[in-house]
Amino acid sequence: MGEISLHGNPILMRKVLELLFTLGARPAERGEFTKRAYLNGKLDISSAEAISRIVNARSKFELELAQKNLFGELQKLESRLRSELLNIKAECEAEIDFSTEDLTFESLKERKSRIDRVIQLCKKIINGSQRVEQIIQKTKIVIYGEPNVGKSSLMNLILGKERAIVSHIPGTTRDFLSEDLFLEGLPIQLVDTAGVRDTEDPIEKLGIQKSDSEFESANIRVLVIDLSLPFKEEEFLQRYATKLQNTIVLGNKLDICHETWDLERFSYKLKEKAAYFIACSCKSKQGLDELIETIHKLVTKQEIHEDVILLEERNFYLLTQIQNSLQNALKLIEENAPAEIYVKEIDFCLSLIGKINGRVENEEILGRIFSKFCVGK
Repeated sequence: MGEISLHGNPILMRKVLELLFTLGARPAERGEFTKRAYLNGKLDISSAEAISRIVNARSKFELELAQKNLFGELQKLESRLRSELLNIKAECEAEIDFSTEDLTFESLKERKSRIDRVIQLCKKIINGSQRVEQIIQKTKIVIYGEPNVGKSSLMNLILGKERAIVSHIPGTTRDFLSEDLFLEGLPIQLVDTAGVRDTEDPIEKLGIQKSDSEFESANIRVLVIDLSLPFKEEEFLQRYATKLQNTIVLGNKLDICHETWDLERFSYKLKEKAAYFIACSCKSKQGLDELIETIHKLVTKQEIHEDVILLEERNFYLLTQIQNSLQNALKLIEENAPAEIYVKEIDFCLSLIGKINGRVENEEILGRIFSKFCVGK
């Protein structure tokens, strides 16, 4: 291997490349260096796939998950699954080989329980991966509420620019506005909706229908209320009874909060409804940090823990097949099939586990994996 250091002049670099090509060199193909490392036993296939994720990561969140795979999280998962299934297989094989001997084997109930534990592990890994993929793709945050409560001001504040028109005239926003941004390293789609109120205006009614639709489809919902108006707790709880669960209720205009508000009592009431309450002021920016922190916690809630693994499409398929095969084994046991039959499902699972980090000889599969890489990796 040789390394050539040049000045940054593109003409000089082109001349050197032309000379190298005349001497028999050629440009590297996509992912060729990583592929060679894999073929020469320097990397397993999951580590190679993790490199592609690291290179193309669009957020700190995705980068951290990809690094876990590079540092062997999938290897640990493979070892755990293999160990569990080998123990089950050994018990089945012993029962088959020594069925005529006066020996005691585990009950079918115990065997089914052990198989079910492996199924639940697969489900946990698959579901966790699906959830983090949704986060990686984009989390949709919808700002919702009545006119003039400060929804557009809040959107502009989070974006750091004047994206939405702010006016004291009710109904200024007739359609929803959407902007993409990174919030604490996470890709976010932020949506500002039209103010919700009783109206006879057909255009405004259409905007309110869209607001309701966006609110229901959101991953995180922010319901903005006006603290400068008199406190009407029961009226609020009745009106938004079906919209409060897992919703952030943001009390805006804290700097001019009406004297009738009992914020501590109201916050306690919302907790009973599984809602989060934050008091803020878009004018003074008070409470904004708490809002961002709460959104971040909700986005990553139950996602960033040591058991979560980011699965590539190939491994997602393999784990799904393992789960299905083990469910077939349970069904056979319930139908009183002999161990010689359902142990074949265990054998099949073990062969699939070997493909998670094992060698993949199929050139078509290798081609798909490394075609996603950029040139020079």
